[in-house]
Amino acid sequence: MKINIAILAFVLSTAACTKSNIEKVILKHDILTNCNIAIQNAVVVDRVPPPVASRRYYYAGVAAYEALVPFTKDFVSLSGQLKDLKEIPKPDTSLGYCLDLVALCAHTYTSQKLVFQEDSISNFRNRELEFYQNSLSSSIFKNSIAYGDSVGAAIVRWSKGDRYRETRGTGFYLVKHEDGKWEPTLPEFGEALEPNWFKLRTAAVPTASSISITTPEPYSKDKNSRFFKITKQVYDQSKNQDSLFLGIAKYWDDNPNSSIHYGHATIGVLRISPPGHWLSIFSHVAKQQKYDLFKSAEGIARLSAVIYDAFIICWDTKYKTEYVRPETVIRKFIDSSWTPAIQTPPFPEYPSAHSVVSSSSAALLTSMFGEYAFTDSTQMEFGLGARSFKNFREAANEACMSRLYGGIHFIDGIEKGKMMGNMLGDYHLKHIKTRK
Repeated sequence: MKINIAILAFVLSTAACTKSNIEKVILKHDILTNCNIAIQNAVVVDRVPPPVASRRYYYAGVAAYEALVPFTKDFVSLSGQLKDLKEIPKPDTSLGYCLDLVALCAHTYTSQKLVFQEDSISNFRNRELEFYQNSLSSSIFKNSIAYGDSVGAAIVRWSKGDRYRETRGTGFYLVKHEDGKWEPTLPEFGEALEPNWFKLRTAAVPTASSISITTPEPYSKDKNSRFFKITKQVYDQSKNQDSLFLGIAKYWDDNPNSSIHYGHATIGVLRISPPGHWLSIFSHVAKQQKYDLFKSAEGIARLSAVIYDAFIICWDTKYKTEYVRPETVIRKFIDSSWTPAIQTPPFPEYPSAHSVVSSSSAALLTSMFGEYAFTDSTQMEFGLGARSFKNFREAANEACMSRLYGGIHFIDGIEKGKMMGNMLGDYHLKHIKTRK
């Protein structure tokens, strides 16, 4: 038995990209929340660094949004706005489509091509397709898949020009072993992650260096220097903080490359990354506020784009300054047995990537969607409970300060990261348009 004829006959009043109206059906306005969970799970299992995760979310999010644009008069394409994104295939206006199925197919076609474990995406897609096949006419089912996949294929072709492949396995970072310069830290003394990430094509900002901040505090061994004072601040915070601060540090850890050591055994810890965390926050709010399919797709595309740019501009500054981590200085001059509350990630300190990502995300979401109280339950599956916030800004500020509580960032890296993130968010708001 197929779905009610009244639903199948439902035709939205908005015109398509031509003078003809397309028969359009929507069954699941929250389908992209499910898509986000699917790609998030794949990212967690793959244990890729946060910058790499941001790239996956970016292309999948843009694919879903672009697949929906031709079906509404209220939104505009990102082609010609995002770097090198050309015109996207248009639907046949003589056919009927299920719009959430179109978005599902565009998103999953793209994400399958970007993750290591394709089965994690394809299994999710197949489960969803079974529902749609049992709920739609054969023609609408096939038309929707074909069009969604065609948009996904176009986005995948576009992704291949971002210089990602050119940065694989080339240009390794050479540790300087100089005072004030970054060097590997406990427990694994891992190599610097993604030292060439700033070479990737940006989403909207002109170059990786377009948004800049001042240079970090000069390194000094003088105990009366400001550098020593901000180092001591990290140490004192770790010694004096209560369980609330420690809980905040762990809640926002979001380090997919951390590990636990038992003697000679090393066990990787599965965690969400900052891009997935912020996209999950938006998904929760979208569901809570009952955003429709188009508004949800807009938010995911815009948010994933600003996060993608955040990692590129942040990595540009990180590998130009090559700034030392608090752990290195504290163990050398204050307490040789000290370890931070959360594991120091293997790349330079300045600025805090969490601060850039969180502040740019909050700036964009607040301007576009307003201020809502919400409960973030993203970390429930990782045993870290849920946290409630008055708005996006409050969540971002807590995420930023969590890096001090965790002992992995100086206060300057946090504050300057917030500044960089706010400037990036403002740039995206001024230069990217999704509404007519």
